[in-house]
Amino acid sequence: MRIRKATPRECWRLMGFDDIDFEKASKICSDNMLYHQAGNSIVVNVIYEILKILFK
Repeated sequence: MRIRKATPRECWRLMGFDDIDFEKASKICSDNMLYHQAGNSIVVNVIYEILKILFK
């Protein structure tokens, strides 16, 4: 059984970015940099839902 590595585009999608944002970044960044940028980001939708629950 083999586990497939996620592509940079898939990582960006998981973090809530649009494909348009990914296309702009991929023109000037390497795949390695794109992975790092996705890993250093925060999923805004998740933080929003957590804060909604906390501040009820």
